Amino acid sequence: MRVALLLIIAILLQATGNLCLSLGMKEVAGPAAVHPISFSAIASPINVVGILFLIGFFCIFATTLARADLSVVVPIISFEIVLNVALAHLILHEAVSPLRWMGTILVTCGVGLVALSARRSSLPGD
Repeated sequence: MRVALLLIIAILLQATGNLCLSLGMKEVAGPAAVHPISFSAIASPINVVGILFLIGFFCIFATTLARADLSVVVPIISFEIVLNVALAHLILHEAVSPLRWMGTILVTCGVGLVALSARRSSLPGD
């Protein structure tokens, strides 16, 4: 149970951090920017929040790796891709093609298979 909770927290932190960075970089750099990495980008409040979420993700990710196999943790963490696509569509209003949605569904299926195999071998941190 502890590892599962850590994985859920890590996924949410990473997806939220990515969303914040995307919002912040689009706001600071704009579509015509040649060099988007500048002091204004780093100092942008939304980018700072995104970076903090990603630092939190990294700490939880490292803790999870100490308690479970890499071959389980990384594929399950990749469920964050599904959240990123959904958030990009719902919040950033990005056009997501049917092909991209199908790829996202394949990722979800893969995460489900890894989660099932992890249950059968029982995670050591549980």
